[in-house]
Amino acid sequence: WWGEGRVDGALLVDLHDDDARVPALAALELPVVALGPPDAAGPLPAVWSDDGASMRETVGYLAALGHRRIARVAGLPALAHTLLRDAVFEEGCRAAGLPEPTVVHTDYSGEDGARATRRLLIADDRPTAIVYDNDIMAVAGLSVAQELSLDVPRDLSLVAWDDSPFTQVVRPALTALTRDIAEYGARAARTLLAAVDQQPVESAQVPAARLVPRGSTSPPLPG
Repeated sequence: WWGEGRVDGALLVDLHDDDARVPALAALELPVVALGPPDAAGPLPAVWSDDGASMRETVGYLAALGHRRIARVAGLPALAHTLLRDAVFEEGCRAAGLPEPTVVHTDYSGEDGARATRRLLIADDRPTAIVYDNDIMAVAGLSVAQELSLDVPRDLSLVAWDDSPFTQVVRPALTALTRDIAEYGARAARTLLAAVDQQPVESAQVPAARLVPRGSTSPPLPG
């Protein structure tokens, strides 16, 4: 399509570790902007936010509440941002002196998020807090906890990545990581349009997602 003049540029999303699309697109000299960690974007300009900082904030918040058994229901393990979040989550738990955390990878769907939550909550040493990689899985996890007669947040605290309206219409409302998605997209579009116009472009960092505490998190029960 680029050779035929049918496209002027492209946004590259869902970056993988060692993503074969990156060198292929770079070789075409097609104007491309990657959305994701600069390390995974290679020579391509990237628009990105610091997911590591957001994850550190979340782990620190839960540890400060007194949680020691924190689990993570993550997305697809091949994605670069999943690998980054996994690494920072595990490092944050170790730095806080917490036991080795559990990470369960999923396909991001509510069904898979529910299965992962059930697996965690029926374990003998179940977590007192779970961090989800999106809002859909967090809402599904809340339903599973309620089916198992666990009170959120008294028995279990939940945190969602992505702060959509879903996080606020459930009860309790979900503590979530929120960011300005519209500005993220606009920054990516402006960067791509500049590249299409043959202007020099560089990678651009947008503000990291920030934690918004709501009713789904509290200190754990003693013991």
